Amino acid sequence: PASTSPHFAGDLKGARLHDMASKSSQELPKRDQGTFKTVMKCYEQKQYKKGLRSAEQILKKNPNHGETLAMKGLILNCLKRKGEAEQFAKKGLFANLKSHVCWHVYGLIHRSERRYQDAIKCYQNALKYDKDNLLILKDLSMLQIQRKDHDGFQETRRKILLLKSDQRINWIAYAVGNHLLGDYSKCLHILDTFIKTLDSNKVWDYQESEMFLYRNAVLQDKGDTKAALEDLNKIQKDVRDIQYVLQTKAKLYMQLGNNSKAADCYKSLLEINNENMAYHHGLQQAKGLSPALDQKGNQTYTPDQIKQLSQMYLSIAESDKYCSYAKRFPLSFTTGNQFREVCDSYMRSKLRKGVPSLFRELKALYQDPQKVATIESLVIGYYNNLKHIQAFSPKDPKGSETPNVLLWVIYSLASHYEFKKKPLKALELIAEGIEHTPTAIDLYVLKARTYKHNQDFQKAYEILNYARELDLADRYLNTKCVRYAFRAGKVSDAERIVKLFLRESDTLDTLFEMQAMWYELAAAKCHLKAKDYARALTSLYSVDKHFEDIYEDQFDFHTWCLRKTTLRAYVDMLRYQETLRGHRFFKKAGLLIVSTYVDIYDNLSTSTQTKKSSTLGEQSTKPLTAKERRALKKRQKRLAAKAKKREEAKKEAERNRENNLHNNNANDQNSNSQESQLKQRLKESIPDGKKLAADPKPLEAATKMVQQLQKYAPNDLETHLCAAKVYSRKNKHLLHLQAIKRALIIHQKQNSNSRTSDHPTPTTIHPELHSSIVSLTKAIRGQDQDKPGPADKESKALAPLIKKIFTLEAEQMDAFPKSNQTLLNFNDAFLDSNQNSLPHRTAAARVRVSLGASSSDALEAIGTLERLQNVTVTDALEAYKFINTLNLDEKQVTDIRTRLHAMFPLTPEFQPPAP
Repeated sequence: PASTSPHFAGDLKGARLHDMASKSSQELPKRDQGTFKTVMKCYEQKQYKKGLRSAEQILKKNPNHGETLAMKGLILNCLKRKGEAEQFAKKGLFANLKSHVCWHVYGLIHRSERRYQDAIKCYQNALKYDKDNLLILKDLSMLQIQRKDHDGFQETRRKILLLKSDQRINWIAYAVGNHLLGDYSKCLHILDTFIKTLDSNKVWDYQESEMFLYRNAVLQDKGDTKAALEDLNKIQKDVRDIQYVLQTKAKLYMQLGNNSKAADCYKSLLEINNENMAYHHGLQQAKGLSPALDQKGNQTYTPDQIKQLSQMYLSIAESDKYCSYAKRFPLSFTTGNQFREVCDSYMRSKLRKGVPSLFRELKALYQDPQKVATIESLVIGYYNNLKHIQAFSPKDPKGSETPNVLLWVIYSLASHYEFKKKPLKALELIAEGIEHTPTAIDLYVLKARTYKHNQDFQKAYEILNYARELDLADRYLNTKCVRYAFRAGKVSDAERIVKLFLRESDTLDTLFEMQAMWYELAAAKCHLKAKDYARALTSLYSVDKHFEDIYEDQFDFHTWCLRKTTLRAYVDMLRYQETLRGHRFFKKAGLLIVSTYVDIYDNLSTSTQTKKSSTLGEQSTKPLTAKERRALKKRQKRLAAKAKKREEAKKEAERNRENNLHNNNANDQNSNSQESQLKQRLKESIPDGKKLAADPKPLEAATKMVQQLQKYAPNDLETHLCAAKVYSRKNKHLLHLQAIKRALIIHQKQNSNSRTSDHPTPTTIHPELHSSIVSLTKAIRGQDQDKPGPADKESKALAPLIKKIFTLEAEQMDAFPKSNQTLLNFNDAFLDSNQNSLPHRTAAARVRVSLGASSSDALEAIGTLERLQNVTVTDALEAYKFINTLNLDEKQVTDIRTRLHAMFPLTPEFQPPAP
């Protein structure tokens, strides 16, 4: 076969020499033909052991019968004997190269191993010898849609439809194929042709209902809004999903500008579910009551809008007293005394009920300083009045509230102070609340959160663990405690706590099977903090494996969705799978993988330099020369080859051991043995962190993940910052420049201060971007020729051209230094433009050091910490870590730590040393 796959190369070498063998060697006697039919039947009925015995019975008499050898391989594959299965399938194909059965079986084995491209080639070869085989055509179409080969899928489904036009699924699948290709007219024609064949007198069931709605969805994708609306009105009586019909009609009416009818649809939807925010927002938009945005991005309403909204939601609240949204939403558009009255009523109701999520509901209002002041004054008033007269206000009867109300007022006020970065006040109130009710778990959780936000992870874990022990049946607390344990570096405690909600027989590997990505990400961060790269990469690549499994799991739905006619959901799933890796969990894992490999590369370069310096007795800290890098590269290749050889030998030994185990225990039905085998297979599917961490080319591994992030998370700033780090170390200057340009565009969109600017300016540049720009400019200008990293003759030959391209690009962007501007002056201009931002000042200080400035100059760039605005504890810690790398005397460091301790009294790193 025409194929470049390694699975074909060499496997069938010389097979064509057997092509001239007589057909009689592949024809079975009548008795054996009956036995072969039994083999096929046993495979279809999943009676694998019986089928295996029947196949062996045939092979005793006909050892070279290709189709029997292939079927034996297929049955062995179903029995998880992968190595033997592939060998028998190859033998069968070698014996009968013109058998569609042999090619089909070989394709099925490739499919089971997720080698879809090889499986497709096998199916296509099988069709050469039996072009009208429906089973092979169906299998081929499933692989084509799995591989997103929409053209191939459409053509294969067309052939199936011509062969079997009396089956509903074939019409539907062909229509879907045209829909995915964007041929909406043809898709509609196919659906209409099929619908005409249906019995018009029949009462439509769910499947017909879904088909009508799918046809309507195709009209919407085509952009024919008017026709889609007319069709929806026509089929409404035959459709079961009334809620979807109303939602779609409201959307289409809005697109056509018929807001009054759209409002009627949204009112009908609110009668079904009055807590759905999307319905409320749609109703507001239909009535022209949506807010405008001011220059700061805050929502603003006109007086007329406020009046209409007040009347509308007063009416909704009166008609349904249980509608929480109707009581909560007026908080967002009312102001002044009206806001105070609405907020007072809403908070009193929630506090009486003891709702812990009250502050979370009000948090969205904290963008408005006036509303924050109103909320604070109300809660303080509640607190004082409840302590003295046990009522919300002096106007209320004395003792009208229960003692429990004071507890939730304390909790809300403490949450307010914690959010406003006043941790000491928050802790004082929490202590009072715990004294009032020692078993109030929410207060302990808030206390732990306060310490966590101040980076005291050890104390936060201890407090939350105490809260967890107050209610051992609370799964939420168990999960939170595991995360806090990882932050505190308590790996063994985290593993012990998470196992409390697993079965006794389960191990931590079960979490991999459960796809507990929150656990794996938390564990990875903890291991990275401890520089345990192997365990960190095991967790991170486990997340990557989960997304691969999720993508592969769609395979089971290709036939099911077509058969059950859940076509709208099916098309949505196919489209979602194309952006699956844009999920936040994958982005987090991908960014951490890149960061890990960058650290491994930096440590490898540093350790190599240190080792060479100690060997030569030199104290120089110069980076590796090109000759030394080439020697290091050769050594890494040699070690990698040895490691690969050892790994292959280990796998071969494991394969032989597994085969022996199966041969010796073929009839063993012991459940414990089966469970242990399942656990063993689960363990083998978990990524090998040690092997990943020992990758001799860490930057190449990082680049692979960067490319995935650029594909699936192109609008994420962190994606391009990571790409810049990797390409900087690889000396890929144009790719480095590309990453910076993309990051600048994204940062400009995110930065509210640059809305009127055509180009990002130094005042709007992200601090990491500034450092990356300086690093790239320094390398291009030839000031960083000794920088360690991959280099070759081709790169040196292209240096003048790269410099020219960089100069042309940099001149068009204000974020880059001008050709006549020194990097020190450019950095000083950046510092002057960001005087009040600690992250920017820290970045400028780092750049000064990289440009050869003294420690005192770097410290001067950071400036006086107390005068800076909006300093967070994270920013302060980053600055303090950098200050500790400078050659400062102990007195200066102590003075800085003392000032930081005054700003962040709970942070352990800023605590004065014990006497």
